[in-house]
Amino acid sequence: MKHINIIKILGVVFLFIFLGLQYNIVEAKRLPPQEVEPVIYNGVKYTATHEKMGYVEAWDIKTGKKLWEKKVYDVKIDPHMEADVQWVFITNLSIKDGKLIVVNEKGDRYEIDIESTDTSQTDSNTVSKNNSWILSAIFVILLFIGGYLSYKLLKKKR
Repeated sequence: MKHINIIKILGVVFLFIFLGLQYNIVEAKRLPPQEVEPVIYNGVKYTATHEKMGYVEAWDIKTGKKLWEKKVYDVKIDPHMEADVQWVFITNLSIKDGKLIVVNEKGDRYEIDIESTDTSQTDSNTVSKNNSWILSAIFVILLFIGGYLSYKLLKKKR
């Protein structure tokens, strides 16, 4: 009887470990990017489109005509990884000192001179947000601790 309970507990622990390791597979499918509020400045509406990653557009409010489109940054896709987890979309647009400030999902910050459309990167977030392996390792460790404590608790009751 004791062996059957231990086998059941270990089975449950390994099931949770297996499910925890599936986290990386589930994580590979990203949620849609958040909508970015357009910015209006001096009769021009600035938008970030998700159809073209890393692009900003300027539109004349009166005529509805596109004034310009600017590629702010490149996203390099590693063909050995799923593409969607590598996508980096713009998350915020704002105006400061006559410059369009663009921030992306990685926290990188760019400035676009509204007159010349020259772009410069002002801040870069060098810490990668892809730390899923850490979460998986913590999950597995917690499962082992939980399994061990369950085993000790059942052993004590006998």
